[in-house]
Amino acid sequence: MEEVIDEQNNDKRLLFGWLENIPLIRRMMPPAPKGIERAGELVDIFASFVALDSRVDLAEAEIALDLLRHTFPEADHSWLARRLHRALAIPRAPEKVAENLRNALDDDEKTSLGLQLFLLVGASGSFFRGSQAFNKVMQNLNAEDAGAAIMSEMKGEPHTVKLPFDKVTFGHADSADVKILGQNQKFAFSAYRTKQLIVIRNTGSDPIWISGSSLQSGQLIRLRKHQSIALPDWVITAEDISFFLNCARTGHRQSLYLNEDNNSLTVNRVRSRQSAVQLDFGFNVQVKALMESSLRLPDGKPMVPGEIHELPVQAKLLLENGAPTHLEDLRKQAMASGNRFKMNASGHDCIVSNDSSALKRGDVLLTPGLARRVILRINYNPQTAEGYLSVLEAERAVMVNGHPIRENCKLTDGALIRLSPNQAVRCRFSEGLLNEERAVIRELSVDNLSHKFSADKVVLDNVSFTVKRGEMLCIMGPSGCGKSTLLAHLASHLRPRRGHVRLNNVSLYENRNRLAQFIASMPQEEALNPQLTVREHLINASTIRKPHLSSADHSKRVDAIIAELALQPLAHRKVGSPGEKTLSGGERGRLNLGLDLSSPAEIFLFDEPISGLSSKDSEHVTESLHTLSRDNIVIASLHRPGAKVLRLFDKVLMLDQGGRVTFFGTPMEMGKYFREACNELQILSPQKIKDQQVSADFVFDVIETPLYGPAGRETESIRRFPPTFWQERFEGSLLVNEVARGDQPDHSRLGDTGKASDNTAVPSPGRRQRLSVWNRLLRTHFRRSLRSKFRNRGTIYSILLEAPLLAALIGTTLRASPEGSYAFHSGLHMPVYIFLTATIGMFLGLTNSATEILRDSPILRRERNCRSGTLFYVISKFSALAVLAVLQCCVYTWVGHSMLEVHGMFLLHWGWMTVITLCGTAMAMVVSAVVTTERAALSSVPLLLIPQILLAGALVSFEEMNRGMFEGADDGRAAGIEPIPARLMPLRYAYEGMMVNQAAENPFEKNRRKIQARIDPLKKKVETQLAGDKSKKLNPKENARLDILKEALRRLMAAEAEDYKKARDLAEKITQTGRKKSMDELLAISPYPDDEGIETQPLSEFFVNSRTDLLVGKAELDRIDWRQENKRNIFLAEWKYWLGVETKTAAACLWVLCGCIALCLSITTTILLIRKHRVK
Repeated sequence: MEEVIDEQNNDKRLLFGWLENIPLIRRMMPPAPKGIERAGELVDIFASFVALDSRVDLAEAEIALDLLRHTFPEADHSWLARRLHRALAIPRAPEKVAENLRNALDDDEKTSLGLQLFLLVGASGSFFRGSQAFNKVMQNLNAEDAGAAIMSEMKGEPHTVKLPFDKVTFGHADSADVKILGQNQKFAFSAYRTKQLIVIRNTGSDPIWISGSSLQSGQLIRLRKHQSIALPDWVITAEDISFFLNCARTGHRQSLYLNEDNNSLTVNRVRSRQSAVQLDFGFNVQVKALMESSLRLPDGKPMVPGEIHELPVQAKLLLENGAPTHLEDLRKQAMASGNRFKMNASGHDCIVSNDSSALKRGDVLLTPGLARRVILRINYNPQTAEGYLSVLEAERAVMVNGHPIRENCKLTDGALIRLSPNQAVRCRFSEGLLNEERAVIRELSVDNLSHKFSADKVVLDNVSFTVKRGEMLCIMGPSGCGKSTLLAHLASHLRPRRGHVRLNNVSLYENRNRLAQFIASMPQEEALNPQLTVREHLINASTIRKPHLSSADHSKRVDAIIAELALQPLAHRKVGSPGEKTLSGGERGRLNLGLDLSSPAEIFLFDEPISGLSSKDSEHVTESLHTLSRDNIVIASLHRPGAKVLRLFDKVLMLDQGGRVTFFGTPMEMGKYFREACNELQILSPQKIKDQQVSADFVFDVIETPLYGPAGRETESIRRFPPTFWQERFEGSLLVNEVARGDQPDHSRLGDTGKASDNTAVPSPGRRQRLSVWNRLLRTHFRRSLRSKFRNRGTIYSILLEAPLLAALIGTTLRASPEGSYAFHSGLHMPVYIFLTATIGMFLGLTNSATEILRDSPILRRERNCRSGTLFYVISKFSALAVLAVLQCCVYTWVGHSMLEVHGMFLLHWGWMTVITLCGTAMAMVVSAVVTTERAALSSVPLLLIPQILLAGALVSFEEMNRGMFEGADDGRAAGIEPIPARLMPLRYAYEGMMVNQAAENPFEKNRRKIQARIDPLKKKVETQLAGDKSKKLNPKENARLDILKEALRRLMAAEAEDYKKARDLAEKITQTGRKKSMDELLAISPYPDDEGIETQPLSEFFVNSRTDLLVGKAELDRIDWRQENKRNIFLAEWKYWLGVETKTAAACLWVLCGCIALCLSITTTILLIRKHRVK
């Protein structure tokens, strides 16, 4: 039968497999995930094992897909599912696939693959057939020994060879590595690990429960990071299993020291004179009394100094009053701050890594997941307390005492090797120790927090609670009870009037700059941009929160987040606004949640994360929060969560009106507490109380029980029990519980946690790394701003419609001359056109950016605790708006010049209009950073624009303005100086610069002035010679050149052409010839067309507008008026006097506009920085 099945599969492969080799068909198939090697082969080999019995079992397929997700966490899981489905349809022979993988996998990878394949063998219906296929595959992989070891181990057969993977046994027998206490002695299991794969095999006779699923005797299962094994008296988490497996691989034991003081314990990682007991944690706990102590063993016997007792990890020591102290709790509490490794006394060399596969027994395994993969070699001398570090492999820069190390470095006693912001190794060579120091937030505590908005408005009243790492807290309460205010306190955004917020017993507000980066606050408002896709949102968020990582790292992390949030089909879909229904409410909620999943934060605060969602979407979002809380602290405020949602939380804080605490504890304790309150206060009948589920509705019904009137009717506005009653009742119950416990404080607290500067401060990056971070932040902000702007249809409309329509309207209206037909030279409204061009530029700049920063406010608030680079954000936002301004001005200038026949000035006018548009953009960004509503932002546009129009000098001439606006009143106005307010108007400088450029920089005038510039020095010599100074007379060559220049000027003034292109070419030709060539060459240039029948006009009429030239010429004459003793700055003159220096007017105006832009951008950055760091 088996041969028949193989033949059928081979027939399918022969019939249809050849299609994969056709290029067109192959391109139509989904490609493998980028950056993932051998994905297709591994999918094929898993599929072949699933289909061994000629049918596809659902359980087997799920296990295969789960293993693939584990192997390729960064892959698109939907691609893996499709690829597995295709492989199951036409399975390949597993031994043939193994031949392709033989040289591609190393020994550890082959062992890991073998364990994963055996999981499929165990889940298959044909163990015999699966075992045969397994042996063939391992043989074809050249891993027969690993295959034999796996087979014998999983069958429970004895073996003498060393296993190629880590193994730890758990059970009641003395031979078990880790002993399980309890009356039921039928529980036993083994844990195996290779690479990052952990497999559990039930070796006992009774089933064990793994996160709600039963594992029968002899069965296998892969243990995920969030799962735990539930025994009657012990819950073993995946992190605990990893700890024991690390002990099996390295042999290191973790030491703690206990100090007893007044029936409480202080736990230290360093031995002191007060240390009474030493605890060495491994598979068991070695307890050694260092001095006389009142601590007793589990059987009540006292401990004798010097004696060593081996106790199970589940055991507990007894204080003098009989209170127990669980050894497992002490171990977990101490490990949260890092491990301590005793160096091998026989050798002075060790390997340190966070990858278990790179180590052997005696090496140092650091906590995985806190830093990128690193392998270090440390040589040390305990006599001199010095060492030497060699970086064997590192995916990120390794820092030693704040300096980056690439290969080798000398170490001193106490040196700190920083692997990441969250993980470091402290060298204690003199003690023969290496201390792992982890910058983790173990707990968040709030002590007597109170806040008032006014004397009679109490928002929070003596709120106290503690949340530990790995817990999820729900803050419940009616509207207006202070939930959002409490979250603002926890996020370091609102300083409390009284009380403290502490992280690891360190005050948050006294160390805000250092601790705020560990907190991620997610307000109720969405921080989503409608124009960006789901993936772009997550890429931007990841880069801004961790800019030191490479683009490939961010891409892998985002792929994993998308898979975790089940958003893979929507990865490239634009988010859209809530009303567009591009994404559902639940999908938007999960995306909003995912923005901070890539942050280095360890405390996550959510304000109403499930508000407005359906019950099913609410459950999905809450499950995502629960996943996030596995190794973090998650706090979410909810109004009325359902029973299913509430059960996912570890603790509940119930607030009532006035911010009074009504209850704090687990959801089960809350249900019990309020049921007892119902019985005691006779709120509900016993039967109704019994039928009630633990939900927010039940609690609210109890708290808000109405007061019944004389006729038995409810009084809606009056509660039977005021908020103070529930606050006092809960405080009283806490006191009763403390008395019942004997008024004992916590039995243990962790000391010697390390200095804050070692554990929480991010090391300063080197110059090269800093530049890389700045560049990445700048590019990310710019891409986000550019995509957001140009994917908006309004932006496209403003470029293609608004700018050209305005230009067409203005051009049509101003196209007029004194004669019947329009001619540019005699055009009546060229100064008006220039003024309107500058005004339109200012208007476009103001309207483009008046609401830009305001719309980004939710995103900026979300990134407030990140080092997101406020200056880079402002520069990027301005640069994106500058691209829009350049395009708008280009279209406007092209249309306007075409209609009014303005020739040769396109680039200059485009440049001036762009500069004034950028100036308006910068001014509006200041407004957008200050105001809080879009209406206020848009209302500011006329307030900024109209004064500039009035004081620009075009609509109302300076000579006709109020004399009080001038320095010197009537005398100043009569002298032609500028009004004082006009000196502050950017529009006025743009108008003046454009007018002067139009008069002095048009093609005809530029050529005329080039010739005149060569004539003037020669003419001056002639005048000096006529005055009697014979020393400066002209030589024959200069005389000839003067005659040529004069002739060139005469010809330029008299020349005519039929169109502006020929006029421009003729003017340039006459100018170049007159300046550099002979008279004959100049005379050979005809100033008129050869065909006398062609209609022509003088060259000047193509480029010179008489009204513009008249205004600028008059201003220049006033400036050089010999009757004026003092030098004056005349409006529209070609030169200005600034600080005693004569400067071109166009250059001076340009400098003023650029200075205005820089000033506005600086003000915007300062405002945003103040808002970012302000604590109310």
